[in-house]
Amino acid sequence: MKFKTTAAMLMSLTILMAACTTGNKEAAPSTEPSQTNETQEAATNDPYGKFSQPITLTIGKGISTKDTNLPNGDTVDNNEYFRFVEKKLNVKVKFAFQTETDEAYQQKLSVAIASRDIPDAFIVNEKQLKQLAEADLIADLTDVYQKLGDPRLKKTYDSFGDRVLKRATINGKLMGLPSTNMGGQHSLTWIRQDWLEKVGMEVPKTLDDLIAVAKAFIENDPDGNGQKDTVGLTSIPDLSAYEGKNNFSPIFGSLHAYKGQWMRDKSGNVSYSSILPEMKTALAKLHDLYAAGIIDKQFAIRKDINELGAAGKLGIVLEPWWSPYGSPIPDSVKNDPKAEWKAYSVPVDEDGKFNTFDKDPAGAYLVVRKGYEHPDAVMKVLNVQFNSSYDPESKDIYKGLNVGWWIWPFALLIGDEPAVYNTYLNLKSAWDAKDPSKLNSQEKIWYESFVKNDENPKKDLVAWAETLARLEGSKEVNPANYVIARNVFFGQTKTMDQKWAILQKLENETFLKIVMGEEPVDKFDSFVAEWKRLGGDQITKEVEEEVKKK
Repeated sequence: MKFKTTAAMLMSLTILMAACTTGNKEAAPSTEPSQTNETQEAATNDPYGKFSQPITLTIGKGISTKDTNLPNGDTVDNNEYFRFVEKKLNVKVKFAFQTETDEAYQQKLSVAIASRDIPDAFIVNEKQLKQLAEADLIADLTDVYQKLGDPRLKKTYDSFGDRVLKRATINGKLMGLPSTNMGGQHSLTWIRQDWLEKVGMEVPKTLDDLIAVAKAFIENDPDGNGQKDTVGLTSIPDLSAYEGKNNFSPIFGSLHAYKGQWMRDKSGNVSYSSILPEMKTALAKLHDLYAAGIIDKQFAIRKDINELGAAGKLGIVLEPWWSPYGSPIPDSVKNDPKAEWKAYSVPVDEDGKFNTFDKDPAGAYLVVRKGYEHPDAVMKVLNVQFNSSYDPESKDIYKGLNVGWWIWPFALLIGDEPAVYNTYLNLKSAWDAKDPSKLNSQEKIWYESFVKNDENPKKDLVAWAETLARLEGSKEVNPANYVIARNVFFGQTKTMDQKWAILQKLENETFLKIVMGEEPVDKFDSFVAEWKRLGGDQITKEVEEEVKKK
């Protein structure tokens, strides 16, 4: 469960919602009045049915009380969102505990689980989900989800096939309601279009094309200051990331190499992608590019890549569609208003395909204490939150105050896998027609940014960033634009608990040294042998066993 961050705030895609939470002792009976069979049946059949008797749902939540933008008198546990839930459902949500940070939440939750004094409902990671299910501490939610789940919520889960709900299913029982990680968060290639025109080059397609552009950006004085002080390609030291800042993932993908993933190799065996031959080929290419000066010589020790953008020295940024929301792209525009950036799904491979890998489609899990008498109340609160962008009664709560969605009782995002691109289609259609009437409340806010930027281009950098990200960046996450190399395992095995940190350190250090020429490319072979010896082989066996269970 993540707390408020700039990227999360700016990227949240209208389809919000749900889950942290709290509790009583495992077998403690409810103190609420029992309901009649008629009332219970009505509650069972209506996803939004109001309970005839008041119901209390205690939750434990990690949420900062700072910078909430709540009006005077409202707090994180007493606000219009909570009051709306109570008015709509007759469910009063209370905090059993509240922490200011995720770390403190995990500590508090660990103590609660160890003592078997767990909340009525709360968010856990996948490892905790399995532990709680094995200990028989959480409720089977199969029936309550099937009977009470909002149809739109079910459709959202179904957009991932079985890759989300299956993760929360143990021994055929749905033991948690997952968050979802929307697709299309992979890195694209953002290029300064004004520089491209100045050096007289076309939009690159292949890796060789991209290298040629990077070389021209270094040698042909694209910023016009008469000096060779611009850089070509740069990256974070870890080299590759999904949903991450500047990294080489698009380059790796063009060579069919993927860092840090569990995939099936050409023989169909479950393998760790970082030790496959394709990775050696990709590292060799980066090694050559670094030696030739195409890659920024300071990339491994540069404290802040954003400084290059702010100084107007960077013309290629390898980041996701939302890159304009954060440096270095907006810094470059602030420094030079003439800077024009566009995103492209390049470089492509020999078959003309842009390759990437996928992120864990499920993030956190909302679970319910076994013995809590009202799991239907948990499902209904989740429905109300999920529907808040569409419900006329709730979508304008705190309108104009910039109060975050995480103030709702549950702080879990749930969105369709193609939500980013679908939102783009909605916004583009409205923008072309100059008619925002069919947009939801959040989309209308973005549309207003488009209008503001159109009237005064780049005068308001926030409005400019919204426009560039939503009308240019997200256009590139059309599923037809890229091929996904699917992961087969996202969890944590027993040996990973003990040795994964060591293996990751070995991998990152070795790869960085190879790229920078501190180690020869053939060092990769000894790295693979060492990785296997230090626990990689055992972890691979454990991953294979987990995959077979699916």
